[in-house]
Amino acid sequence: MKYLLNPISDIHCKEDLLGFQQYVDTLKGMITDPNFKTPFCIGIFGKWGSGKTSFMRLLEDKLIEDGGAPNAIPVWFNPWRYEKEEHLIIPFLKTIEYEIKQYVDERKRTGKKIIEGLESAAKKIGDASAAFAYGMNIECKLGVFGFTLDPSKAASREEELAKRRIEEAQKLSEKLSSIYYEIVDELKSAVDEKQFRIVAFIDDLDRCLPEKAVELLEAVKLFLDIQGYLFVIGVDREVVKKGISYRYRFFEQREEKEKENLIISPDCYLDKMIQLPLDLPKIESGRKKKFIEALLGNTKYFKEHADIIDIGVGDNPRTLKRFINLLAFTVRHAESVKANIIRGKVVQKESQEHKNTLRKYFTPLFYIKWVIIVFVYPDIHRDIEGNKRRLIELQDASREAGKTEYGGVVEAKADGVKLQVPDRLKKVLAKGEPFPDDPWLIDRFILLTESTVASEEPSVEARGYGTSYKPGDMVLIPKGKFLYGDEKIEKEIPYNYYIDVFPVTNAQYKAFIDETGHAVPFGESEESRPYNWDQDKRIYPDGMANHPVVLVSHGDVEEFCKWRAIKEGKETSPPTEEEWEKAARGERGRIYPWGDEFDFKKLNCADYHLNKILKDEDEWGEQFFEGFYKMNSGKAFSSEVGRFKGGESPFGCQDMSGNVWEWTDSFYDDNNEELYVLRGGSWKNYTNECRCANRLLGGNPLKRYFNVGFRCARMITL
Repeated sequence: MKYLLNPISDIHCKEDLLGFQQYVDTLKGMITDPNFKTPFCIGIFGKWGSGKTSFMRLLEDKLIEDGGAPNAIPVWFNPWRYEKEEHLIIPFLKTIEYEIKQYVDERKRTGKKIIEGLESAAKKIGDASAAFAYGMNIECKLGVFGFTLDPSKAASREEELAKRRIEEAQKLSEKLSSIYYEIVDELKSAVDEKQFRIVAFIDDLDRCLPEKAVELLEAVKLFLDIQGYLFVIGVDREVVKKGISYRYRFFEQREEKEKENLIISPDCYLDKMIQLPLDLPKIESGRKKKFIEALLGNTKYFKEHADIIDIGVGDNPRTLKRFINLLAFTVRHAESVKANIIRGKVVQKESQEHKNTLRKYFTPLFYIKWVIIVFVYPDIHRDIEGNKRRLIELQDASREAGKTEYGGVVEAKADGVKLQVPDRLKKVLAKGEPFPDDPWLIDRFILLTESTVASEEPSVEARGYGTSYKPGDMVLIPKGKFLYGDEKIEKEIPYNYYIDVFPVTNAQYKAFIDETGHAVPFGESEESRPYNWDQDKRIYPDGMANHPVVLVSHGDVEEFCKWRAIKEGKETSPPTEEEWEKAARGERGRIYPWGDEFDFKKLNCADYHLNKILKDEDEWGEQFFEGFYKMNSGKAFSSEVGRFKGGESPFGCQDMSGNVWEWTDSFYDDNNEELYVLRGGSWKNYTNECRCANRLLGGNPLKRYFNVGFRCARMITL
């Protein structure tokens, strides 16, 4: 492979790549100062993946290096590993005991002087943990804090303890008249602050359930708020706040007067628990680039484009690592694909021109740009997947001079529609050589990342991507092959064409009848009543300007298209069912416009209305809805176009599943040119009927249906 990039494990940084060292040195000096008094608790606050573990490990290493008095003995504790334990204080104390013994053994092995009292300290702390494990039947109270030890858990603990320790624990438990005060005294006597102090690092507390995290903090406050113990806690502040709110939710049930002295706000709780809160500093821009270069290793071809990653991927260290890993996977996959195509080891032999294209564009610069789109901007990636031209439109908008910038986006026009390009993506696409306008190549990039996963939490900027479509706007559907029907037969449309983003609305149809004097939509049936226009005022029902127009025959649709063609100077007609289906499900044959999984929240259908009526689906749900519909037959069940977000097709078309059926310009049976195909399903139909491939027989061109509308299409002729 010409280009190779190795993935990296999610381990903490062993050297300072994030700019933490000056803070670490300050804390180390404070902790090892003989005049610094304990107990003390330091909070290292930061979001998931922000570098808390790396910061704390750097501090731990500094403490191990220092040999002055008092000695700081670091103890590392990961509470999430012990979440199944009833009380986290037990494995916590056992960890302290183990670390002290390891410290002593290391000094013996290297011939260093053993600090007086350390072996005794380990034993006393072990005795205290054994007493807990044995299961003292006592509930300790400290203000509003509580900690209960349950003797019923003793049986499961006994197997974990050596026989000697069990006996000692029994003796200790018999001797202690008050478990709380006696154990605190035992722990206090274990440490001689002049000689040494225990520095406990509690990491990954935000991996625990919030209430479990709070329980450990309370246990630490109860039993280890004594001289000689110092705590460094790495946590996401919001996790602790959620845990506190949940743990003390019962206070909200009390009368206001009773709550006055009892309410525990999350902020006050943290203030009492943590004497020194430190928020991790953000990575400086220049240092961030060096961090990225370090993650890229010795790959000079990728390092020279580190500035693009710096621009495109945000500041979270763990997110950057995940991006590099996705990039490494994509590069290996791409290089393998490229080699197979160039060597002819594929079923479909590619031309020499295609092979040369791969050599030129399957390179680090384009790998990086493409993976940024996939990882940071999943909505844009899905948009490009359905419309390969979208990448070029976004790129052109980013690279052209004179575009208006506002609010972190660039606005440009493509196919008559405004595209909003996030600012960071604009900068990525503007740097270096551009992607060529080559659908074959862009399809190769799309195929590379079909199985990849985007970032867990798209950035605010990424979520802001969108288009400002309005009724009457059209999108381009490129010529080429696509999968058709339930059988997913490969078909080809040999021309580019445009199709309406939305079904034609009542407001659009009003302009048509006002100019032409055409008859207003009207039906005689009871079901038509909510959709009938006022025949005297020639106006649609109140509040339904942006609902799809219905009660129009196929002849009405053809007349509207002729009128629109004259108004806009471009030939217009209803879409064929092939044109409609490709626009609805994309090239790869999605079951629904948004994908293969049904989601009633993404379309106006019977399932949506039923779920609004019933909390739980049952056997009589469908019959219930039909009855509900009949009871409310005077109410319109269609909805404004574009109301259901997330239901867009790969090309950006909306309302192609549900809301109203749509006329096409294709006959259901070529041997019987009487009935037209209807597509898309309506508000009255259930899951299966709203599939993109579903063909409805019954479109009598002379009839007007209360749940059938249409949209327009326009073939591009050269």
